[in-house]
Amino acid sequence: MRSIPLLAVNATDVFDDIAAAKRQPRRRRMLAVRARVLSAYQEYLDAVPEVGGLAEAHMTNLQKEAMRHAYGVETQPMTQLRGDLLKRVSIARCPFCGISESSTLDHYLPKEQFPEFSVFPNNLCPSCAVCNTRKRDRILDEGTNVRMFLHPCYDQIPDMGFLVVRVRMEADALVLSYRLVRPAGMALQVFQHLRSHFNELNLADRYRLMGLEHLGGQYSALRRAYGLGEDAERVAEKLREGAEDFEEVFGPNYWLAKLYRALADNEDFCDGGFEAVRVHAHPVHE
Repeated sequence: MRSIPLLAVNATDVFDDIAAAKRQPRRRRMLAVRARVLSAYQEYLDAVPEVGGLAEAHMTNLQKEAMRHAYGVETQPMTQLRGDLLKRVSIARCPFCGISESSTLDHYLPKEQFPEFSVFPNNLCPSCAVCNTRKRDRILDEGTNVRMFLHPCYDQIPDMGFLVVRVRMEADALVLSYRLVRPAGMALQVFQHLRSHFNELNLADRYRLMGLEHLGGQYSALRRAYGLGEDAERVAEKLREGAEDFEEVFGPNYWLAKLYRALADNEDFCDGGFEAVRVHAHPVHE
């Protein structure tokens, strides 16, 4: 979970360029709703981040199909927009989860319900395939009426700690568990929003699994820090330094920063327990 910068592009120019690149009759249908679409863009900007309550723009079914087609069937301007959104180094990792590669674009307000935002750059969020699939076309939680997912371009991740990692050693195995806690001073709606995002994207299990995989790649560094003198404090210090590096770039609630701090505080892990994350290479059979 993290915030990302908006793409510096003129949304009106994007719409006009894509419409001009379409064939008839879809070009004509897009141009017929141009004023309505641009008005919807402004309503979106006026409402952010609480865009979940926006009303759908009035269009005929054929006009809606033309707007969806503008995104789904590539033109040179749409290909350019897709590349510009995805090829930024700052969003190489999916902002919804912070785990996987941003390989696709998610319509924050789904194009099936809101075709007017099909090619609106501010509604197109870089995403990994897993998060895009799990998010689907859902917007508001029916029970709380709170948006189910963070908008990477507009929702600011709170600095107060809300992500917690529990670490324990069991029979020479490392057990991890992630959860959210509501810190003192955090508004209930803010916490409900974070919790919905966390639960719906299955981040607890994904962080656990990827955390164990990540630590396997850190084994050699931890072993060197421990050394022949079996210096557990040196291991803990290395982990704290790693946590600080992650926090500086991604903020205090970054899932790996939280993991490193929890491990640094676990005496058993630092005092040789890290052997549990060692990955044993499989022999190559010729």
